[in-house]
Amino acid sequence: MDDNTHAYDAQSDAVERMLGTAVSPEDPDRVIIEPWAASVSGPILDVGSGTGRWTGHLASLGHDVTGLEPAEGLIRNARDTYPGVEFWHGSIAELRQTETRWAGMLAWYSIIHMGPAELPGALAILRAALEPNGTLLMSFFSGFHLESFAHPVTTAYRWPMADMTDLLNDAGFEVTTHHWEPPAPHAYVIACPTTSEKPR
Repeated sequence: MDDNTHAYDAQSDAVERMLGTAVSPEDPDRVIIEPWAASVSGPILDVGSGTGRWTGHLASLGHDVTGLEPAEGLIRNARDTYPGVEFWHGSIAELRQTETRWAGMLAWYSIIHMGPAELPGALAILRAALEPNGTLLMSFFSGFHLESFAHPVTTAYRWPMADMTDLLNDAGFEVTTHHWEPPAPHAYVIACPTTSEKPR
């Protein structure tokens, strides 16, 4: 993950131009993220918050939301853009060190650079940091085969929906909603913890 963080730090200005710093009224992801956030009863962690646009947007809707971002350049700019919103400089791995639990976790394209060696462990950490009645909304790139591809910032991965569901199950999640319409690569799942928590 250090290489991914360095890549985003080195291209933080380009990432801001690519993603923007605000959620537009026409953003199609609003119809997914906003209803999910409204269903969450408690604090939300925006994992890999990037430019802070979804953290800031959800905060503007009245949600108790914190951004978590490992790239120093992105989090510095997010704090400047949304001075009233809390952003943590850190990675998923560092969630092992906190006793805080969240009612909701938004991982919107924030795990796309994790391959088979990294993703299972990251999902287990997210599961351990989620409240027993919490929910995870996670988006990723899907495809018919697990494969890496050239992302504008650094290497990313496409995961078949069945493989992603299996990984979430192994990490202690139950997928309650999944969506992928090929040939478009964009996919998302909503998952909740199973009754037996996996060890950290």
